[in-house]
Amino acid sequence: MSKLAFVGDVHGNVNALRGLCELLTRHSGLHTIFLGDYINKGPDSAAVVADLLDLSRSGRATLLSGNHESALLEALETEDLAPFLKMGGAMTIRSYMNGRVGADVLKEFRAKFPREHLNALRSMPQTYETDDLIAQHVPLAATTTKFRISGHVPAGKLPRVDHHSALLDTGCGNESGRLSALLWPSRKIVQVDGSGHALKIG
Repeated sequence: MSKLAFVGDVHGNVNALRGLCELLTRHSGLHTIFLGDYINKGPDSAAVVADLLDLSRSGRATLLSGNHESALLEALETEDLAPFLKMGGAMTIRSYMNGRVGADVLKEFRAKFPREHLNALRSMPQTYETDDLIAQHVPLAATTTKFRISGHVPAGKLPRVDHHSALLDTGCGNESGRLSALLWPSRKIVQVDGSGHALKIG
């Protein structure tokens, strides 16, 4: 695939996701790689995951796993929600339960969490790699000559892009956060605010 877009952490903001995807559709023949952390913090994790699975099924996107997805799987497997809740997981739980959370949170959450979403999270790869780049959620050590793309580490309002790497987490899911994409091979940045409105770069 010669034309790619890499998208940073979404964190439960479906408006930003939809706004950015709309911008990316203006680039024909583009395949989008999402770098993980689709859930937590923002209010719409369930809708974000549903939208991303639709994109993945269409063949237009590859979904990598982030540490927040790993934490959710671990919480369900160990039946211990405490570490997940410390990462903003309450917002994810509410989004899947339509805001109504009863006394047995874990039991109710497991009952409401779609099997399709669970299977998708379990099967997400950690890494996307081509001849000239390598992408994953957590930044890679500089032990490769390939261009390295990641999320996870907050970059500020704009992605941090240099000759060797790009950090694309621009705070989506937080009140003033943005959602950013890096186009490849042009290395152009496309960005929306938390409401999904396009932002002018430069």
